[in-house]
Amino acid sequence: MCGRYQGALDPAELALLYRVQREAWGRPAKLPNWNVAPRQSVPVVIREADGARAVVTMRWGFPPMWVAKQGKEPFDAPPLVNAMSEEAAKKPTWSRALRERRCLVPTTGFYEWLTVGKERFPLHFRPREGRTLTLAGVWGAFDWGERKGWPCVAILTTRPNAEVAPVHDRMPVVLAPEMEDAWLDPGADPAAFMHPAPDGTLQPVEVSRALNSREAEGEGVTIADWSRGAIG
Repeated sequence: MCGRYQGALDPAELALLYRVQREAWGRPAKLPNWNVAPRQSVPVVIREADGARAVVTMRWGFPPMWVAKQGKEPFDAPPLVNAMSEEAAKKPTWSRALRERRCLVPTTGFYEWLTVGKERFPLHFRPREGRTLTLAGVWGAFDWGERKGWPCVAILTTRPNAEVAPVHDRMPVVLAPEMEDAWLDPGADPAAFMHPAPDGTLQPVEVSRALNSREAEGEGVTIADWSRGAIG
């Protein structure tokens, strides 16, 4: 599961680190963003037809279009923010996107929560080395009402590595820098990427319990107000 992440990169830094050749941001995205939540507009990196990398903005979460048959508004329903890598190739929601529309989701780490009794304690899983943690994404373009070709992104997940396993049974698919170009190539077999990040890739760090709210903002959320030693 990846239900919240950190995007502490400004546009210039993102473009430099991801070797972006074109910028077509689209809907405004808040950058840097210390608490990226579903439905927000987020930057992703795609490969265009001529091979150039472009950064664009997309809504985080596919709308569940099937709820329209129940008379509901797909874009108001809980979004599909994650795709299970083990099943994505066989699921109608994800299969075409996995074949044709892969993207890089730039982050500076993701959040997961320890649960102790009724309390939740957030951890920031950040890269042990380097500045960024690139997640494997897929995207689609959706039509509904006045929305035409509305771009939405989801993050692939896999089983956890040693750092994540004590906290959660899923983690996002993390792409090492040397894997990024291959992931963006629709000719590459996606199964080759669907594995946990090597043990030791991530560093879990305590952060503020303000992150228990998806509305929390600002760099202050990275300041811990609890410790694992204190809760046992």
